[in-house]
Amino acid sequence: MSLILTPNQVAQHKSLHIANVDLKKSLSNYEDNGKSFLAMGAFKCEKTPIKIILKGELTTDGITCAEFNKIPSYSFGLRLENNDDLDAFEMLSEKITEFISDSNTDDDWELTRFVKYDKLYIKLKLIDRKRFGVLSNIKLDPKKLGDSGLYRGQRVSVFGELGVYFNLPDKKAGITFAARKLAFEKEENEN
Repeated sequence: MSLILTPNQVAQHKSLHIANVDLKKSLSNYEDNGKSFLAMGAFKCEKTPIKIILKGELTTDGITCAEFNKIPSYSFGLRLENNDDLDAFEMLSEKITEFISDSNTDDDWELTRFVKYDKLYIKLKLIDRKRFGVLSNIKLDPKKLGDSGLYRGQRVSVFGELGVYFNLPDKKAGITFAARKLAFEKEENEN
């Protein structure tokens, strides 16, 4: 069973910690064999995985697609409706900094910002290059992004899982978010 919390509730939880990663061991393994250049972890409250809900509005005209090395990447911008949730991501970043310090890695790490200019960018992963790996109340087709009817300012609730990553060769760390369910507000004149 997992908890579904807002980012602010997660950041305020007394037993919040980073789990499922041993940074010192991951660095040692990377230095020994040069493989596994990413170490992934999770935010947990006691032993319970955390699922979060993000509520806000689209800052992009629907889902956008950009290509990196000929591989498409899909995302949409989200402005959170609650400033406390926005501030919570700063507190979660501080938790990562504490974790790095507690790991005694003797390295200087750079923290990447999850929130940029008061916006988040939610990435959507593809399954078999034909569909998104997320549940949605609106049909989303990667081949027909314009047919979704999504618009800038549309309200959306995004449910997903919060995690952390550590890029071992570059000494960069940050927050990850895997979207699992999208609930878009539909216009009232729709049936």
